[in-house]
Amino acid sequence: MRSVISLLVAVLVGYSLSIVINASVSAATLVGFGIEVSLSDRLDMIAREWVGLGTIYLPLYLVLHAFCFWILSRLLRNRAVTTVVALTTHASLGALSLLALYLAFDAVTGSGGVVVASTRTAVGLFAHAATGAVSGLLFWWLSSGSDQRD
Repeated sequence: MRSVISLLVAVLVGYSLSIVINASVSAATLVGFGIEVSLSDRLDMIAREWVGLGTIYLPLYLVLHAFCFWILSRLLRNRAVTTVVALTTHASLGALSLLALYLAFDAVTGSGGVVVASTRTAVGLFAHAATGAVSGLLFWWLSSGSDQRD
């Protein structure tokens, strides 16, 4: 049960960070066109995107990380792994899984950034991959418990 709750929290935090990045890029684009975007507008954009992308992107994020972290836990089971190795593998897998998702989606559909528009640029793509790394770190930290941390 601890793993399920850890996964849900990690995914919701990573998804929320991803939405903040996407809304920030959208707001910056509007500002670049000379449109004034207030703080309340930005918060409204974040809230709308959080709900709007929740039907497509959140389930993808959840299933992808559930599968990847389950596989990783199977690979690391009964192995003497240091904290640094555990943190690195979880963060790397979280980041690489999202990077692979975006690149595969682009290759299959031929239209970059359709799921999350801010992944159309290299900086946006790596920023979203970083949200996967945060999810991986958070999942490990929450699921490992104090008995496994050095």
